[in-house]
Amino acid sequence: MNPDTSATSSEAPLQRGASSPKALAPDVRQSIANLRTSRSNLRGVLELGSTYLFIAIALWAVHRPAHWLVYPIAFVWIGMMQYRLVMSSHEAVHKTLLSPVWLNETFGSVNAALVGISFFNYRKTHLDHHKSPQYIRDDSDAYIYKPLLQTRPGLPRLALLLFGVWVDVYVKLRRKLSGVRPDESKSTAENATDSQLWLIALLQLALLAGFALTSAWWFYFVFWFAPIFCVALTLDRVRTFVEHSYHFLFCESETRVDQALQATVDIQTNALEAYFLAPFGFDYHQAHHAQLTVPFYNLRRLSDLLLAHDARYNARVKGSYLAILTRMIWASK
Repeated sequence: MNPDTSATSSEAPLQRGASSPKALAPDVRQSIANLRTSRSNLRGVLELGSTYLFIAIALWAVHRPAHWLVYPIAFVWIGMMQYRLVMSSHEAVHKTLLSPVWLNETFGSVNAALVGISFFNYRKTHLDHHKSPQYIRDDSDAYIYKPLLQTRPGLPRLALLLFGVWVDVYVKLRRKLSGVRPDESKSTAENATDSQLWLIALLQLALLAGFALTSAWWFYFVFWFAPIFCVALTLDRVRTFVEHSYHFLFCESETRVDQALQATVDIQTNALEAYFLAPFGFDYHQAHHAQLTVPFYNLRRLSDLLLAHDARYNARVKGSYLAILTRMIWASK
């Protein structure tokens, strides 16, 4: 394989980028099992600790501004850290953020609620995204990237990427509060899921009270509520488009989006993008899709292992997310 592309075997009957344990040698499967069970809270604590610290610094700066530029910088910075909270709750959805499970569930629930997400409903809807194999048309996250693939490249695709986030807001609010996909209805008691609205409301009221006591109540809406929608969701939209559309645009022979299999790639990027745009191992997203229960800090080793032993595994894409995104905005099939 060419390491600078995502070419994969066209003969593979399974979803491209998804490994099958049955196709791997016993020693390789054992190595994967070792990566799954090799766990430590150190990385999780460092990742979460740095996120909380950066949020605290930004809020402190907002309350004691030395210059007007503090406000827009803090707005964007808080939004980026809120995005990291979303990504941490994703890791907790797969029970790989922290150990033991009760600690994972606690931080997953709190981090999700801080940004207005029901953790339990997030888990319910997100796991549907990991069905394999499945076509793009059946992917529960396709509402984010499928319209972009169907939009003319260039300025129309760029405009949809930037402004389509408000459609995502509607879909995400509906799904993560009700726990159903956009085309489903919650008709039976079996489909009901604890929405955790009480926890979301409690934490949002606590944040509102904190802003009211330390500065002004409306700061909550400017420096906490708004960045979620303007920054955090935009970053999530960009990352999802890059990771789940690259293969279709550059390596998939099928030209009809609905007929293409869902696929993703690993991206060998720089440390800054890995922290701000692809935290918690998202730069090795193909590896995550291949083995959902391998902790994020072991995904690089899992990617190396599958690249060496699974012929269907997509080659790693080298480069900056932003550079790759630029190519994808102007790419046509």
